[in-house]
Amino acid sequence: MHQLAGLIDDLEAEQIALDDVVSTFGNDEWNRLTPAEGWTSRHQIAHLAFFDSATEMSLTDPDNTFAEQRRRADQDPDAYSIAVLDPLLELSPDQLLETWRQGRRSLLNAFRSAPAGTRHPWYGPSMSLASMITARLMETWAHGQDIVDAVGAARPVTSRLEHIARIACLALPFSFVNRGMLVPDTGVRVSLSLPSGGTWEFGEERFADSVSGAIEDFCLVMTRRRHMTDTALVTTGPIAGKWVLVGQAYAGPAGHGRAPGQFARRGVPASGRGKNTLDAVSVRP
Repeated sequence: MHQLAGLIDDLEAEQIALDDVVSTFGNDEWNRLTPAEGWTSRHQIAHLAFFDSATEMSLTDPDNTFAEQRRRADQDPDAYSIAVLDPLLELSPDQLLETWRQGRRSLLNAFRSAPAGTRHPWYGPSMSLASMITARLMETWAHGQDIVDAVGAARPVTSRLEHIARIACLALPFSFVNRGMLVPDTGVRVSLSLPSGGTWEFGEERFADSVSGAIEDFCLVMTRRRHMTDTALVTTGPIAGKWVLVGQAYAGPAGHGRAPGQFARRGVPASGRGKNTLDAVSVRP
C-alpha cells in the first residue's frame, strides 16, 4: 500500500503542476488551438475532467453508472466523445477549471479509499488500481504537454516520468497489435537518463535491440507528442526502430501523432536528432 500512496501523491503533484500552468490563462490561452487537431486548451482540460470522473465511477459504481458509460462508448465512440465533452465545453473557463479541481480531488480520495489488489472495469480490459492511477498520471502529463506546446510554456522534467516510461515499456506488445503488426518475439532494452543524473532501465541485457536517451524524449514519443526524429533518442535494431514509431503508452486508437519536424528539440541540431534504423514508411501496418 505504501507504493500506491506514493503513486497517488505523484498523480496529485502532476495535476497541480498542470493547474499552475492553466490557472494563469486568459480567454486567449484557453481558446488557443493545441497540437491535437481541433482541440483547444479547454478541450484538453474537459477531457481530463471527464475521464477523472469516469475513473471514479469505475471505482465506486462499476456495475451501474460506469457500465452505462461503457455501453454508450461501445455503441458509438464518436457520438459518446462529443456528448461527454460538450457540457464541459459550455462552461466558462473558471467553471471548467473548478469542475476539474473538484473532480480530481474526489478521484484522489477514491483512490486512497480503494482496497489494494483489486481490479476495476475500464473501456478496454479491466485494470489494477496501480495501473489506473498511472494511467491518470500519464494522461495528465500528455494532455498537459499539448497545452504547454500551444502556449509556449516550459515545465520541469521530474522523476514522475518514470511511471510513464514503465507503462510504455509494458505496452510494447499492444503497440504492435494495435497497428495490426506482428508482436516481436523478443524485447527491447531501454536506458534513459533522469533529471537527477541517474539512469532508468527496463528490459534484459541480452536483448539486441535498444532505445537510449533522455526520459522526457522517450515519454514524449510514447505518448505520441513528438515524432522520434524530433528528439535525441537513439535506437539500435529493427524492433526498437519500429517501436519508437508506433509505440503508445495508452489504450485506444493510435491516431496520427505529431508529424516529423513539427517540434524541433531546443539545442539539438538536425544532425543530432533521433537516430533510427528505419523510416516511418517501413512500419506502416
